[in-house]
Amino acid sequence: MKKLVSLMLLVMVAFTSAPAFADSGADNGQAQIKNVRTGARNASTGWVEILDATHAEASKGKNTAENITGVVAGGAIGVRKGIHRIGAGAIDLLTFWIPKKQPLITPEKARLE
Repeated sequence: MKKLVSLMLLVMVAFTSAPAFADSGADNGQAQIKNVRTGARNASTGWVEILDATHAEASKGKNTAENITGVVAGGAIGVRKGIHRIGAGAIDLLTFWIPKKQPLITPEKARLE
């Protein structure tokens, strides 16, 4: 019951603090839309970082042993980058009403090529 009350209190504070930012500019709606779009893209495509980093590290090797080492190291690097991208996307989605001057993660989207 205590968890439910604390969750409801947190939701109430989040919804009541949103109008405080309503008068911060004419293009505030566009910034909010961009934050939602960027956050959703980053939260849903974070797994691409694993594949991208694995490929990048494995392609650096000159022989089979270096390629296998690159796959293992690239997988670990990719997991770290993926967690970072998913976390930044979640933060963007949870705080979309706050106008930000720059995105939380650069580049704004994972490479889907």
